[in-house]
Amino acid sequence: MTLAPSRPAAGADAPARGAGPALRRCFGEAAERIAGEHWNTRPLLVRAADRAAEGGRASVHDLLSPADVDELLGPRALRTPFFSLVQDGTPLPRSSYTRRAVAGNQQLADLPDTDRVAAAHAGGATIVLQALHRTWPALQTFCSQLAADLGHQCQVNVYVTPPGAQGFKPHHDTHDVVVLQVDGRKHWTIHPPAVELPLKSQPSTQLGPDPVGGRPPAIDTVLEPGDALYLPRGWLHSARTTEDRSIHLTVGLLATTWADVLTDAVASAGVADVALRRALPLPGAPGAADGVPDEEVAGFRAAAQRWLDALDDDAVRRLVARRRSGAVPAEPVGVLAQDEAARTLAEGTALRPRRGVRSSLVPAGEGVDLVLDDRRVTFPGWLRPALEHVLAAPRTSAADLAAAGVGVDVPDALVVLRRLLRERVLLPTAGEPR
Repeated sequence: MTLAPSRPAAGADAPARGAGPALRRCFGEAAERIAGEHWNTRPLLVRAADRAAEGGRASVHDLLSPADVDELLGPRALRTPFFSLVQDGTPLPRSSYTRRAVAGNQQLADLPDTDRVAAAHAGGATIVLQALHRTWPALQTFCSQLAADLGHQCQVNVYVTPPGAQGFKPHHDTHDVVVLQVDGRKHWTIHPPAVELPLKSQPSTQLGPDPVGGRPPAIDTVLEPGDALYLPRGWLHSARTTEDRSIHLTVGLLATTWADVLTDAVASAGVADVALRRALPLPGAPGAADGVPDEEVAGFRAAAQRWLDALDDDAVRRLVARRRSGAVPAEPVGVLAQDEAARTLAEGTALRPRRGVRSSLVPAGEGVDLVLDDRRVTFPGWLRPALEHVLAAPRTSAADLAAAGVGVDVPDALVVLRRLLRERVLLPTAGEPR
């Protein structure tokens, strides 16, 4: 197996050095090398046996197992488009593998018909379970943790391919991916990019029927259960099962690029320069070439350059921080558990911050506002140290807060924590591992 030579990372910011727990879960000690040697540049393959030898987990069945796939298609009855069937790179008609049912007074026509799904799968069709980060709790948690590790949004699809079949022909993705082999084996053939770091507007369909063009592969290998592969966007790849069926997870890393940051910056470009707030000239204005006078074009270019020159480094870093803060979605709230926790809150009840909720504390007269994405919650100003402690602590309770030396006793702490539960900023930890 050979790999493309390393070069400086391009595109969006590389993940911060010091890999987080989800990235380590996939790549073990090699996760520390992703930021400097692999991000946006070249693949990384780590075998399950090597990860286990370092003390990590070999299996990924805690994230998804073959039995879980059957549950999703059977008792849980995923609806389209959360599942589909593909054969030889072509989606099968939904009507060929779905059934009708009644829910209340609503007619549903997009539930899996497991008899027809089984028949199509036996005939060579790949089962695709899409966006499982939205529907399967273990993958939801894993994807959220990985997004926090990387600072980029993540999504998860699952591909269940029968023996001796190929789901898709050689192609590239327009986002980086992490492949986790769940069950069975799959033979992967990977070639260097034909287009470096393609955007969504540059799908591999634009490359013609033979994007590989006879070039030798950079990686030609079989993934076995628990193996992990990082593949930067643009790398051409295809995969075929051997005598085994295959189940693998594809985690799409929806990277923020510098072009995205530039778009965010440009959105505020007219605030400081009136020249950029002026309307375009009317058609037929005197001296216009193609409808726009030359001096107007020159004025626009000069104003844009002034704006770019005035864009300081701290402003760019704030834009990047805002993008990164949006990478982790707010985790779902257990509606009944949340209500019960608020009603029965005791001084020893353990709580934690809700992942993906962006918040800040700002002065508000004699009070302090907890600023959330969609609202502000006002507290007395003297509670600011207590709020800072709660928002920063991995876990807390009223007893912990009262003992933290932040100016509150247990009754005060119960009031603060109950309010934060009602505002869905904190979640109860009952049933979670410590």
